[in-house]
Amino acid sequence: MAENNPTQNAEEIDLGYLFEKIKSLFKSILIGIVSIIQFFWKHKFRLIVILVVGLALHYLYSSFNKKVYSNEFLIKANFGSVEYLYSKVDYIDSKLKSNDTLFLKTVFGDNYERVREVNVEPVIDVYSLINKSEENKAAFELLFDEFGDFSFIEEDLNIREYPLHKIKVFIKGENNNDVISNNFYEFLASNPFYNELKKNLIENLHSQLLENKKIRAQIDSIVKEQNATFGFTPDENNSVNFSGSQDFRGLLNQKSNLLSIDLEIKDRIKSEDKVIKIVDTSFSVLSEELNFSKFLIPFVLVFVYCMFYFLKYISRKTINYIS
Repeated sequence: MAENNPTQNAEEIDLGYLFEKIKSLFKSILIGIVSIIQFFWKHKFRLIVILVVGLALHYLYSSFNKKVYSNEFLIKANFGSVEYLYSKVDYIDSKLKSNDTLFLKTVFGDNYERVREVNVEPVIDVYSLINKSEENKAAFELLFDEFGDFSFIEEDLNIREYPLHKIKVFIKGENNNDVISNNFYEFLASNPFYNELKKNLIENLHSQLLENKKIRAQIDSIVKEQNATFGFTPDENNSVNFSGSQDFRGLLNQKSNLLSIDLEIKDRIKSEDKVIKIVDTSFSVLSEELNFSKFLIPFVLVFVYCMFYFLKYISRKTINYIS
């Protein structure tokens, strides 16, 4: 008869012990789940009463305390004012936390005490950032290779490069939110340094429009004078066939280019007439961030009730173990 290998027997004993422990663990988990279900079933009526009381307390709290509303500005920061915008909003938010009443009144007006928080965040648009320049595209490729994902697009260095940003003003109560928010916006947009840049740029753009208009008038004058010399004949598609000197043709191309430039200039005047240009606004939107959920108070009451019985259970088990 072959003798049993002692090493093999030891391994079988160890595996048997391990399986018993695993079986015991799953049994304990199953017993715990059943005990929890039994507890909730046994205390169901009390728990229902607690939930109703919690909802009633939430209703009373909401009746005596005004809710917080979010007011948003979708803006475009012009003249390189993104860094100014972020630092200014952070500064004002710090003043709200320190309750600097004199300063806050100059920012928000007489109802400054209703403002709870202000912040600014970028509207992340990777494509606009990449297409801004070839340098941005190259930098994007290098960063993607380094990080291995797109997490770098939310870094402070990058988020301030996006063209659009969202300013949020959180105000307690629903009335006059637009007035308070607009006071805040006007304060941000009233920076003397950037307004001087804006003034100079707008003046230069208008001057360029006048110069372009004069040049086009001169071109029109030359065309009128030479109308008898050069021929213009329409073809089947109603386009103009022109025969004449290359210099004359160049003048017509120049006029066309000037018209295109004028369109670009007028677009800039419209989009950069403010240091912080408002693209869109929304006022008095109930904030989910700064308002209590209606289930918070009921949940806390149920949690406290359950913890009371859990501690009671632990205490009883400890006493039995010691005894």
